[in-house]
Amino acid sequence: MKKNPATKFGLKTLAASLSLLLAAPVLAGGSGEHSHDHAAMKHGGTHQHSKWVTPPPAYAKRKSQVWTDAAAAARGKKLYAANCASCHGDDGTGSGPLASSLPHAPADLTHHFHKAPGQGDAYLFWRVSEGGQVEPFKSMKSAMPSFKGTLSEAQRWDVLAYVHQQFHKGFKNREAAKASHHESDEHAHHH
Repeated sequence: MKKNPATKFGLKTLAASLSLLLAAPVLAGGSGEHSHDHAAMKHGGTHQHSKWVTPPPAYAKRKSQVWTDAAAAARGKKLYAANCASCHGDDGTGSGPLASSLPHAPADLTHHFHKAPGQGDAYLFWRVSEGGQVEPFKSMKSAMPSFKGTLSEAQRWDVLAYVHQQFHKGFKNREAAKASHHESDEHAHHH
């Protein structure tokens, strides 16, 4: 079965868009931490962020209802494969086959700071919806497409649910709580 070039471009654009999703916080709001591995970026490497940027007012109140919904993530997996993997890679690290050809490296989707439902939801949805077609990402030569015209709102949340479940492995505060609980158990066993 031959792929439609527009669909292939859409997938590439989604992948690039998700890259920028995590790459844009500092530039968009002038706050946050932004770091790039410039040597890696020349070869399609990744970049990471540690703070959210406030999205535009049109996205400010957006919240996901599907972060832990397995069916949403299953739907999102198919959308990710079709639209994101070519830039972000099958493993979400930003090492997809098109990554090295992009002027701005795709984001490493395995790096996250999503601590709880509602924290960062609006930002993530904004990034997938608008891609690199808005400032400041457009000036950064982002190749990420805007998916608001090609994926429904539900589909965009499904992709984000897949990224959350597959690459983030849940919320950060839960991971910290598990680590803390594990350390407490180990400490109790040693006394």
